[in-house]
Amino acid sequence: MLLTMTPEDGEKMKADGMTPEVAQAALKKAMAESPKFNSTFNEIPVFTIAQMRMQKKLEEGDEGEPVTLLPMYFSLQNMVGTWQQFMKGASADLQGVEPAINLMALHELVDLMQKESNVDWRSVVLVPATPTEEGPGSTTATSAPTDMTKMGGATLGDI
Repeated sequence: MLLTMTPEDGEKMKADGMTPEVAQAALKKAMAESPKFNSTFNEIPVFTIAQMRMQKKLEEGDEGEPVTLLPMYFSLQNMVGTWQQFMKGASADLQGVEPAINLMALHELVDLMQKESNVDWRSVVLVPATPTEEGPGSTTATSAPTDMTKMGGATLGDI
């Protein structure tokens, strides 16, 4: 859905409300029009938010600037949770910032790391999926959430 949903679709969902019919139509569109992640194997998604960065600490005795890294997550839920924690500690002028969520295949990331580009794709941190706090019986972040409202909003723009 991240690859096929337009801002107009999001506004329509807000206006009409999230009914089973609206959700089913969005899923059908995603399944029919998605340019990638429509295979049953060999496509590993990685998620990132363009505004999030990490700084690698310099080792003792090293001089120079700390290295800025882009965190990339194997779990959308983990990334959203990290973003929400980041926003809790952010200054008031950053509180209204909408996350720019990006999705790519792991193979695509590896290809980008091997090419010259304006973005240094070698400066990323791959963050593994970690257990979520969805309640008893939940063991991994890859299990589907039973209640999407726990993600922070009615749409991805509200996260």
